[in-house]
Amino acid sequence: MRRLLPALPLLAFAWASTSCAPSGFADPTQIETVRVLASSADKPYAAPGDTVTLDVLAFDGRTTKPEPMKVYWLPLVCENPTDDAYYACFQQFARAAQAGDAGGAGGDAGAPAPGGPFALPTGTSFSFTMPKDAVTAHPAVPGTPVPYGLAIVFNIACAGHVQLVPIDPSNQNPQAVPVGCFDAAGNQLGPDDWVLGFTRVYAYDKVRNANPVISYVDVAGKHLPVAPQPGAPQIYTAPACSSPQGCLSMPACASSKSGDCDVKLGPSVPDSSWEVNPEQTDVNGKPLHEEIWVDYYTSLGQVQDEARLLYDTTSGSVGGPDKTDNTFAAPDTAGTGDLWMVVHDNRGGTSWVTVPMQVCAAGAAHCP
Repeated sequence: MRRLLPALPLLAFAWASTSCAPSGFADPTQIETVRVLASSADKPYAAPGDTVTLDVLAFDGRTTKPEPMKVYWLPLVCENPTDDAYYACFQQFARAAQAGDAGGAGGDAGAPAPGGPFALPTGTSFSFTMPKDAVTAHPAVPGTPVPYGLAIVFNIACAGHVQLVPIDPSNQNPQAVPVGCFDAAGNQLGPDDWVLGFTRVYAYDKVRNANPVISYVDVAGKHLPVAPQPGAPQIYTAPACSSPQGCLSMPACASSKSGDCDVKLGPSVPDSSWEVNPEQTDVNGKPLHEEIWVDYYTSLGQVQDEARLLYDTTSGSVGGPDKTDNTFAAPDTAGTGDLWMVVHDNRGGTSWVTVPMQVCAAGAAHCP
């Protein structure tokens, strides 16, 4: 049974349960490079012909920034790639770009030659039209109870500009990426400076799915309010440090003893977000519900677990905050940063909340 993920940055392999990285590997929850953390569709399941708006969560965690990061969109809507594989879109895009039709269903990106820059749409949002034949043109999949279609749209977080990279005809790797990120001098940048991500949006004639709702952020038993973004209600923000209420604040950690500087926190997702999943049934033929989990990222301090499960497909909520909250450890130096909680369901729904943080100097008489 396919598992529907809303957005996948094309990164190296990640490990599953904890943010304590193996020796020699970076902690995937700590953002110190250019990263695409998530993307979301306002309609995770769209009807053919619907206009779908995508939003991306990207962050530039580099300490040195010769050029600013921008989010670019490859406006070719990749419809029903072979075996639903994202990399089957690469040759589609390369052929369309070379033919001057890189805009596809989403716009016109011009006709760049290999080694030349693209005139690509930029920004954290992008809209496209789900092809009207998305469902009817998709090959039937054995074992799938409801016919569906698939559209894949790519985004690029790049601290420079995007160029088409010619694919070596002798290279038989189907995952060879046909674009790259380059600086002003034309030098191709490495993985710290750019990342390619994609968003899958499924098309159904009648089945729908909503993005999870985030009611508030639990911080050690207290409610930190969140506000949805106008026009994108699946994107939430906690109070800024400059607001009258103030942001999440704590003193820097002055203790070497593990656990002394820990704070329990996590998102509150209501039961109404645990939707029935008509695509999956139990052994008795009864439809299951969604699985819902949260991924964590931070630019400051450290979280204990990379992800926490919130709702199981059969039993529902796995418990209250005492069961689902993650552990955040404050750093030993003062500073400001952000903590991101990205809530997913296993049908492509995605919401996130940005939590601004302020870490005061250790021993400060007052920490707002």
